Amino acid sequence: MPESVDGSRFRAAMRRVPSPVVVITAPDPLSDAPGRGITIGSFASVALDPPLVSFNVARDASMHRIMKSGVRYVVHVLGEGQAHLAKRFAEPGRTGHEQFDGVPHRVDDAGSPILESVGLALHCVPHDETEVADKTLFIGRVVQVDEDDDDGAVLYYRQDYRGVGRELPSSLLSPVKRASNDSS
Repeated sequence: MPESVDGSRFRAAMRRVPSPVVVITAPDPLSDAPGRGITIGSFASVALDPPLVSFNVARDASMHRIMKSGVRYVVHVLGEGQAHLAKRFAEPGRTGHEQFDGVPHRVDDAGSPILESVGLALHCVPHDETEVADKTLFIGRVVQVDEDDDDGAVLYYRQDYRGVGRELPSSLLSPVKRASNDSS
């Protein structure tokens, strides 16, 4: 079996792949803080029936213990004007109180903090998890969707937060004719 590429080389290559940026929040059963949050760049849609999403959390992250406890959580898809929230919840070493101090939020019936003015919030229950290297891949079943204004989305690309930008024309190639599709 061939050897893997060096981790730093792989990291440099993956910086060229834009990643969606979300903030995941959950109640912390061991704290009197409003909860905890973490910025995630590995978020993906997994399935439609049932509706599943996935992301990974490093085992040494403060949020890992909370996610392993099986609590409900909320995935916040940040709008272009909310990169500051991505930076805030990405800072290591902050307590739950420090994370939410000055950040407008409310707490839902399940105890999860909901960030105010976020365009899309996906309320999830744990569905599955898998240990992968130094991380755990969590899969959540979406049980509620809260939508507000569409303020674009935040992406992580080349070590910085960026907006989605403008739509690119996709008409450079002529459309495939149905007859040619049937013959292949």
